[in-house]
Amino acid sequence: MELGFLLKKFIGFWMLPLSLCILLMALGLILLWLNKYKTIGKTLCSIGLLALIFFSWNPTANILLRPIEHNIAIFDINTKVDYVMVLGNKVNADSQKPIINQLSSTALKRLLEGIRILNAQPDSQLIVSGYDNNNIKSCAEAYADAAVFLGISNHRITQLTKPKDTKEEAIAAKHIVQNKTVALVTSASHMPRALEYFKQQGINVIPAPSNHLTLEHRNTTWMFNAQGLQKSETAFYERLGQAWQWLTK
Repeated sequence: MELGFLLKKFIGFWMLPLSLCILLMALGLILLWLNKYKTIGKTLCSIGLLALIFFSWNPTANILLRPIEHNIAIFDINTKVDYVMVLGNKVNADSQKPIINQLSSTALKRLLEGIRILNAQPDSQLIVSGYDNNNIKSCAEAYADAAVFLGISNHRITQLTKPKDTKEEAIAAKHIVQNKTVALVTSASHMPRALEYFKQQGINVIPAPSNHLTLEHRNTTWMFNAQGLQKSETAFYERLGQAWQWLTK
C-alpha cells in the first residue's frame, strides 16, 4: 500500500477530536502518576475533557459542519446525465447478513440517492466504486449486489473495485466517462473535496450530495451526545482532507 495513503490515514486518525482528547487525557493521567509533573498532568486532563465536551455539543458541531454540507444544492432530478457515480464507503461484507445490511449507513444513503437519480434516467449507467479494505468483497461489489437487489439491472452497473480513495476514483472514472456528463453521488460533507478531484480530471460532473448530518437552518438538539461528536469529527476530517488535497495538488 502506498506510503502517502498510509500517512494520510495516520494523520486523519490522530488529528480528529476524539483521538486528540483521548491522547491529551491519557498523557495527563500518566503525568499525574509522576509526582513531579502533577500540574502539567492536571492541565492536560482538563483540556482533554473540556475539548471532548465542546466537540460533543451539537451547536458547536453544527457550526463546524453545516457550512461544508449546505454550500451545494441537492441534485435536480430533471437534469439529464449519462452516468451516475456513487463513491465508495465502508462495507461490512458477511454472507450471513442480508445484502442491504452489508453497507454502512453512509454507503446505503449514497447508493439510494444514486438509484433515485438512475430511476429518473432510463438511458444512464450506474458506476459504483471502492476497494475491499481487507473485506471479503469490495465496496463496489457490495454496492452492485445491493443495487441489483433494489431492482437495477446488472447490465447498467459498472464496478470500479481498485480505487482506495477519492482521487483514485476520479482517475478510474475518467477512462469510462470520457466527456460524458456524470451525476456524482457522495456525502454532502465530502462533496467539495470530491468535486475538486473530479474537476482536476476534466470530468463534467453535477453534484448529488446525500447523507446530510445537519439541518440547514437550525440545530437538531442542544444536548451533548455521540451524534455531536460524529459531526465534529466529520468536519475535521473533511478540512484535513481539503488541506491534504491542496498540499498534494
